[in-house]
Amino acid sequence: SYGFGSAGNEKFKIPPDAELQYEVKLKSFEKAKESWEMNTNEKLEQSCIVKERGTQYFKEGKYKRAALQYKKIVSWLEHESGLSEEEESKAKSLRLAAHLNLAMCHLKLKEYSQALENCNKALELDSNNEKGLFRRGEAHLAVNDFELARADFQKVIQLYPSNKAAKVQLVTCQQKIREQHEKEKKMYANMFQRLADKDLKSSAALQTSHTGDAEMKDAQNGVEDKSEVEAEA
Repeated sequence: SYGFGSAGNEKFKIPPDAELQYEVKLKSFEKAKESWEMNTNEKLEQSCIVKERGTQYFKEGKYKRAALQYKKIVSWLEHESGLSEEEESKAKSLRLAAHLNLAMCHLKLKEYSQALENCNKALELDSNNEKGLFRRGEAHLAVNDFELARADFQKVIQLYPSNKAAKVQLVTCQQKIREQHEKEKKMYANMFQRLADKDLKSSAALQTSHTGDAEMKDAQNGVEDKSEVEAEA
């Protein structure tokens, strides 16, 4: 698909629909610094760069590659200390964006536990964050935790009334909860019916047993009476 297709290339003597082999020569490279080699400014600067790179990967649908970029931001800034007020604000903003974007990547990859983990970390930084609450609701919904999902979507609507997507998801949650209750009701009804049937069978068996015992006793008494009559005779 990266070659010349059905047209081929006469100049390079390449026939139509040919499979190409490329030889690539690396002319130069720059070794990235390790975390411990960078000062605070460098970490903040590199975090901005990898954030943009991650966003580009995400737009291209390369969610795993995007996630690797966002994870760099977390590893660089999560335990950074001794920051000025301005640096702290910038670092917090970058970490928040990284966790929110990681949550989105994991949702796309259907890795819901990691999505929840990153949503929670984002909400630790900003407890009323719209994207954090919404994406956590999506993750809860995906793993059938409908009550938790509903709580998150309700909070989104409470804080951000214009969020139409949250309203749609809230309706979905309520529908799922109703369906779940109906299933539970039927399940318990069937369970109680089976228990009732079992008790009824046990009761009938017990009654039959008692009747059999009584008849046997009467028969035995009859034999004893007859024996006594014969003995007296």
